[in-house]
Amino acid sequence: MENRSWIQRVDWGHTLLVVGIAVAICLYLYDTVRASAKVGNLVLILPASILGLLLCGLTLAGIVNDARKQVTAAPREARSDEEVTATSLERFRPAYMLALFGVYILLIPVAGMDGASALFLAAALYLNGERRIWFVVLYAVIFAAAATWFFKSILPYPLHTLFF
Repeated sequence: MENRSWIQRVDWGHTLLVVGIAVAICLYLYDTVRASAKVGNLVLILPASILGLLLCGLTLAGIVNDARKQVTAAPREARSDEEVTATSLERFRPAYMLALFGVYILLIPVAGMDGASALFLAAALYLNGERRIWFVVLYAVIFAAAATWFFKSILPYPLHTLFF
């Protein structure tokens, strides 16, 4: 018989929040399709809904995986000072990312969609621990250029850009 003690370790509050977000996405998509199933109405909502649902699924899989790891992991010994400091810094990462996103929104009218996106991605990668500068710059520029090209091609109105 399979050991089901991991179910007791699941973070149910987090799980309910993610399921609630997935339900809200499904209801919004249903309402949008019901209102008008034309391509112009769904061009942004359908891909965003699919992406949101995929992210919800990945998050739920991560929650289950974390619960299973807690059951199989050996008891941890006392933490070092370095681990305690890193953990306290990790707590503020969402606030830093939120502030960074606010700066990104404010930069779009100034630096354009492409410039602001490249700066945001580079800063977000660095903030999340990526230290290879060549990778940060290359990834940010390529992704910002691709995203800008994609949005310029599907949006019916002009998009403010710096380079493209």
